[in-house]
Amino acid sequence: MTELSGKFFANLHILILLYSLWGVWTRYDEHSIQMEGIQTEVEGLNNEITINKKKLGEIDEFKKKRDEFLVRIEGVKKNIENVQKQLPAETNDSEITSFFRKDLETLNIKNVEMTPGADEQTQYYIAKDYQIRAKGTFLQLLIFIERLASAERIYNVKTLRFFSSNESQKGRFRSISADIVVQAYRYNPNFKVTAGN
Repeated sequence: MTELSGKFFANLHILILLYSLWGVWTRYDEHSIQMEGIQTEVEGLNNEITINKKKLGEIDEFKKKRDEFLVRIEGVKKNIENVQKQLPAETNDSEITSFFRKDLETLNIKNVEMTPGADEQTQYYIAKDYQIRAKGTFLQLLIFIERLASAERIYNVKTLRFFSSNESQKGRFRSISADIVVQAYRYNPNFKVTAGN
């Protein structure tokens, strides 16, 4: 037994070495598993970072576009306010009808009848119709309509109807009857431009 214990103690260093190697191997294996887990986590975090960077880029792009649209909206708001300021505050029937009558008389258009209509309120402006019945040549009536387009005030020819006249013709140009509805505008004082409108 002493011989066996002597061999055992003589080879004890090999046993200790094997035990140490086994311990190092298990530690290395645990460390490898831990590193793989960390590597997987890092890859997942890198993917998440990439996705979040993309989302941040989209958010920045959205903010930029939103800012551009806010600038555009502000520009449209100013344009609406400028156009609104161009519209007069009131529609003076006598002033408008005298303007029409003066042009019609200058063009030698006969049998003029004018009737102001009622106000039509929209969100942005208030429109008023003026019905004009008159007789003249097609060219005279066309020139009257062209003069409306170049007037200082904004006018719109809402309806235009021509009828042939049954009267005998004295000149070389045929006389026709016209039924014209012209709209005059004034701004709506109750409308205020906001970004939400």
